Amino acid sequence: MKPIRQAELDHYKDQIDSKFRSKASAIDSEIQSQAQDLSDKKKSTFSKACKVDKKLSILIEAEKKYKAYILNKDRAEEKLLNDVRKKAKEVEDHLERASKVRAWDRCGFDGYETKHIDDQASDYFQDKLDRICYEEAEKHVKKHHKLRWALKAKKEYAKNILYSGGDINGILRELTVAFRSADIEYQIPKSLLALPNNN
Repeated sequence: MKPIRQAELDHYKDQIDSKFRSKASAIDSEIQSQAQDLSDKKKSTFSKACKVDKKLSILIEAEKKYKAYILNKDRAEEKLLNDVRKKAKEVEDHLERASKVRAWDRCGFDGYETKHIDDQASDYFQDKLDRICYEEAEKHVKKHHKLRWALKAKKEYAKNILYSGGDINGILRELTVAFRSADIEYQIPKSLLALPNNN
């Protein structure tokens, strides 16, 4: 029995890490693509799912009124701007509460502006909701992606083989099978895989 040497052990460990990292990267790309598709499907109804759609619609209406009346400023402008501020604050408060309930990792929803006609608070909130929708979709897809979990288990199995303490030929044969089961192409010299002749 020929024991596996430290240099070989390090080499094959690096190969395992490299190959599985590459496969995981491909799976992560698939997850991001699926998350983007799911996010695109949910985006139009996400504000409704957060139960902020009515408040957001009211805010948009308030912004429309404000924009239409901006030419006739003075008291009407100030009144409508205050209405926009009030509605935006209601949306902000609602989203802050939703953030706590849904465990969104956000620094807050208070970065909107209500002073400029072309910088609408509803755009700010919708952009935030779109990003959060994608993050939730990605989290959902990752959690339920069977290949991702299977790949992780197969990598752990490959490392267990590597550190099993067996002889190098046996380890390499088993690693070849482990790589193949993960659908990873890995070339090991045939001389190392040759079975001893028992005749």
